[in-house]
Amino acid sequence: MRYPDGGGLTAEQRRRREEVRMRAVDLFEEDGEVPSIARELRVSEKSVYQWRRAWRTGGREALRSKGPSGYDCRLGSRRGWRRGRPRTAGRMTRCGPLRGCAR
Repeated sequence: MRYPDGGGLTAEQRRRREEVRMRAVDLFEEDGEVPSIARELRVSEKSVYQWRRAWRTGGREALRSKGPSGYDCRLGSRRGWRRGRPRTAGRMTRCGPLRGCAR
């Protein structure tokens, strides 16, 4: 399934998730154990281990929200588009106008 808004989360949902990660950082700084942190925050231990690893390498900033997920359109003037339309538009096929086939 594709989400037109870049991942399916609203700005409010992203903010709440970031708050959970920042609370995890506070608990990391207090030398909390992973299972107890996961229970307190109601997340999986795997997430806590990933957050702790990111926190150790990049600090608190590594766990800040990076905005909506997804990617920008990769089709630009150099790849995939020609004169304002997709490259496949107007291509002649085996049964196109050059062969005289009826459509």
